[in-house]
Amino acid sequence: MSPKSFYELVFSVAPGAARKDAHYVVGSLDEVKRALDSELSASTNVYLLCWHSTKLVLNVYERGECIHSINLHPYITVSVDGYPDITFLESGKPTGYEVGADDPYKVETALSDGMFSGELDDAIEVTVDWASVEVPPLVGEIAVDGDYVKLVDHPSDDDGYDEGYEDDEDFDEDDFDEDELEDEFIERGYVPYGFTDFEE
Repeated sequence: MSPKSFYELVFSVAPGAARKDAHYVVGSLDEVKRALDSELSASTNVYLLCWHSTKLVLNVYERGECIHSINLHPYITVSVDGYPDITFLESGKPTGYEVGADDPYKVETALSDGMFSGELDDAIEVTVDWASVEVPPLVGEIAVDGDYVKLVDHPSDDDGYDEGYEDDEDFDEDDFDEDELEDEFIERGYVPYGFTDFEE
C-alpha cells in the first residue's frame, strides 16, 4: 500500500477533567473547514477551546509524512453577545475578553460557566480567518474515503508501535477479507479516513 497525502485536523485536550482527542483525516481543505465548523458549533467544544489548553492544529501529510503543522488558535475569534471578542495567543491562551472589565476573573467565570452549561449556545459565534492560513496543497496520491493512514501522534506510538510504512512491506491486503483487513489496519496503527476520537 503506497502512502497517501492528506490533511489531519486535530482537536485534542490533555487527559484530566475534560477528555477529547478528535482527529479528522480528509483529502481537501473544504473538508477540514466543515469539520472545524462542526466541532466549534457546540458550545461545550468552544468551552474546551477557551479554557482547557486545547490542541488545535492542521497537519499536512505528503505521501505519508507529516511535512507541516499549523497552529489554528491565532486565526480564531469567539464572539459572545455582551462580551468583548475572544482571540487567542500562539500558545492557545484566550485573550481580549477581559478588556474593560473591573474583575477579569468574574468575566472568565461567567463565560466558561455559560459555555459549559449551554446557556450561551445562541449567543456564541466562532469565525476562522482561513484567508490568513497558509495551507500547502496536497501533492501525490490523495487519500479518499475507505483509505487507512498512519498518523504521527497515534496513541499507539506511546507503546512503541509506530514502526512506519517501511515495516509494512510484507503487508498484502489481498491476504485478508474485508472485516479482517479493517482489523489488521487498526492493529498496525492505521486510522480510517474521516473522523476518529481516540478517547471514545
